Order: sequence, then C-alpha cells, then structure tokens
Amino acid sequence: MSEQLYKEIFEEAMNLLREEYKSAGNENEFILNFNLSYIEDTISEIKVGVASKFLWDRMVQKGNVAKIQSTIAELSGQSINLSPVFNFKPQGSSQNQVTQNQVSQVPQANAESPKTAETPPQDNVDSSPKSQPKKFFDTDSPDFSASPKAKNLSQIDPHPQLIEDFTFENFIPGDNSDYAYKACLAAAENPGSKNYNPILLYGPSGVGKTHLMVAIGNYIYYHNPKLKIAYITTESMMNEFTASIRERTTDKFTKKYRKLDVLLLDDIQFLEKSEKLQDELFYTFDEIYNRKGQIVFTSDRPLKDINGIVERLKTRFGRGQNIDLKVPDYETRLAIIDKKLEFQGKTIPQDVKELIAQTFQSSVRELEGALSRMIGYAELMNKSLTIEIAKEQLNDSINPAGSGIISVDTIQKAVSEFYNVSVDDLKSSSRKKTVAVPRHIAIYLCRELTEYSLDEIGEEFGGRDHSTVISSINNIEDRLKTGDLAISDIIKALTKQIGKGN
Repeated sequence: MSEQLYKEIFEEAMNLLREEYKSAGNENEFILNFNLSYIEDTISEIKVGVASKFLWDRMVQKGNVAKIQSTIAELSGQSINLSPVFNFKPQGSSQNQVTQNQVSQVPQANAESPKTAETPPQDNVDSSPKSQPKKFFDTDSPDFSASPKAKNLSQIDPHPQLIEDFTFENFIPGDNSDYAYKACLAAAENPGSKNYNPILLYGPSGVGKTHLMVAIGNYIYYHNPKLKIAYITTESMMNEFTASIRERTTDKFTKKYRKLDVLLLDDIQFLEKSEKLQDELFYTFDEIYNRKGQIVFTSDRPLKDINGIVERLKTRFGRGQNIDLKVPDYETRLAIIDKKLEFQGKTIPQDVKELIAQTFQSSVRELEGALSRMIGYAELMNKSLTIEIAKEQLNDSINPAGSGIISVDTIQKAVSEFYNVSVDDLKSSSRKKTVAVPRHIAIYLCRELTEYSLDEIGEEFGGRDHSTVISSINNIEDRLKTGDLAISDIIKALTKQIGKGN
C-alpha cells in the first residue's frame, strides 16, 4: 500500500525543523544533516531516499532521524518509522525535499546540461544560442553510480594515473568535509558545470584533498573511459615543462595538456616557483574551461595566501569553488577506521580504535598508517591486537606528558592566565572587549583541541547556546583567515602551552 498518506505530513515536519534551524542561524547544518527525501509510505512507515548508509547512520547517531519521527508523530498523532533507501536519486525535487538540488550552498546538477556525448568534447564549440556544450555521460543510465564498481563498469581497467581506491565510496565525510564531498560529487556527476568548475580544495596535509580530487577523476573515467583525464602534481608538471623547454618539445607539452577533458593538478602552491609554467597554465585553463572540461586543484592554503602567482591566474582559480577541508572530528576519525577495517575485512577491539582516533587528530593519512602498522605487527607476530600492544606501537605518537585528553577546564585556565581575567569572566555575559576576545579564543580552542560538541562547549561557558558558540568560533576563524598575526601567534602559543601542560 503506497497512497502517499504521509507525504504532506513528512514535508511539513521537514519544513518545521528547517525553520527551527534557520531561526537559530544553522540552516546549513540542517541541509547537511537532514539530507533525505520522501519516496513512498505505508500505514506504519515512510520510505526516504538517502545518499549512502554512512550518511543515514550519521543522522541516526546525531538524533536527527528521531527528531523527524518525533515531529511527524506530533503532526499526525501516530508513531511512524522512517525506512531508508540508500543511493536513491529523486526524479524531481520538491521545495520541501532536502536534496542536492534545493539550495545553492549544496551541490546541484546543471539543469541545462544536454544529452550524452559518445565522444569527448571537440576543440571548438559553436557559441551560438542553438549550440549546447556536449555532455560527458548520461546521468540517467541505470549504471550511473558513485562507485567505479557499478554494474557493467567493473571490467574497465583502472586509469593508469589514478589511485583506484580513491573513490567517493571509500571517502568518509564528516563536519570537516561534508560540503567538499558533495561539491566534488556534483562536479563528477556533471563535469564542467559552471557552479563547480574549477574546484580548489585547500587544507593541511592528510585531510583528504587528493582523495576527493582523484575520486572525481575515477568517477568520470569509469563512466566515460574515452575522455582524456590527467592527474599530476605541480612539481611533476614543472619538471615536465622544464624538460620540454630544454628538449625543444614545448609544442608536445602544450598539445598534451590543452586537449584534456579533465585536469587534476595537485599542490598548486608550488606554482609560485615558475612564472613560465603559470603563463602556460593560464592558456591551458582557458582551453579546457571553454570546452566545458572539468578542472580541479589542491593547495595547502587558501588562494589569497599563495604568493607569487600572477593575478590573472588567481582570478581563474577563484572562478568556481574554493573549499576549505579541516581536520576530521573524533566521530569521523572513528568512522574512517571502521571503513578501513571493513575494506580490509578485519576487526580490532573498540578500545584500540578509540586510542588511534584520539592519538591522530590532524591527519587521516597518519591515522590510516598507524592502523595498518598495528595490524601488520599483530599478524607478523601472530598476536591478538590488545590495547597494551597498541600503546606500545604508538609510543612515539602518544603524548608522554599525559593522557592525550585536553579538558575545557584546562583551556579556560590557560586563557584566563594569559589574559589576566578570571574563568568566571569567561563564563559571564560580559561583552567588554577585554573579556569577549579571550572568551572567543577559549571557545575556539575548545573546538579545535577537544572532542566536546558545540552544545557541551556552550554549557561550559555559562550555558551559551549552539549559535553563540559557532559565532565565537567564526569570529576567530575570520581573523585568522584575514591574516591577523597577533591572534595567530596567541593561538599558537596557547595551543603549545595547553599541549605541554596536559
């Protein structure tokens, strides 16, 4: 029985929750964490479409599914369960559905994209109103999936330049990377889309920039192997370009890169070393972009902080999406460990997983390396992996001065001593600059250095609400992004002091 008995009630419940988050200034959080759509219902359940099992489990863990069910119960007077359908792609969007096509902040497919092209885009595209850019592949195909192992696609040999395991399926998005994940998936689904071309992913080493960039390449490749796709680091491209000048083969270099359909260029911060390569890349960018090809870059810092890149090239890089990837939170790190173990077909004790997640807070690469190292040791020595063995193997990584756990109280005391204000002042409602700035810094450090949720941090600072905590964090992040060296130095000094005292 599917009579859409509860469709209007479901949509009204979603609207009410959205308004609740919007009024608190957290509409983006709603969009990311209530990302499901109505499919059909029976007398006792509503089937909803969800992008993946991971996202569903995350919504359940955060209590978002329970919130929706509770709101539906209030509206209908009945207890209705939500039942997920994974990898669901709605045929159309309703204004009440929370889907990728709903809001500009969330990736969306280009509604004007034309039908499938069986051959790569041609070098010259008629720009007259009757002409439409060629489409890379048919998104309506039943084989169109985020996984390269989709039906009828697994027989395709891996791309020689792309790491096979770097797919969207193997990437675990968290609060630090949700938007980056969705933007990259949108670009992969509709390469050359104006909203997501180019994409610049920036952030510290080990947070997943290269993984997402290569995932775009893998996704596109497995759905149209005829396309010309290249992944290369900036240093390798620089060496290749220098060699082409020395060997007088620049025409070959130019032809190779300007004819690409997809360019994936890693670590563009190194471009500041070569003005000549910047000139060549400027024309390469225009060639690919004007043919509706997809361009993706990564960098270890924001575009504005990269010195030595000519302005006209910076303008090109900044034309699409510039997305900041931060370090993953504790829950995301645990999920990454679980996914890695699932992929390897292995299990380890929960306390060992928690130790790894607590120890490696800044780099997913280091976290995965530590996990592999411990599993390898246990198998080689024919021992069961215990917390004692894990601690022994991670001895160099665990802070020898303490447990590795930093408390809000520790941070509050350090900040109060640094600014010569009391902890009570930090918790008070005072808006004096001499108190507000230290409070903002303390809250920011709590978010960066502890595993406390925003609500829990707010409670520790006089019962402040979720939106106030976010406002404090944003205040410090904005000052750091605009190059406030005084705040940057203070944050570094306090972080170092807190780490030593722990």
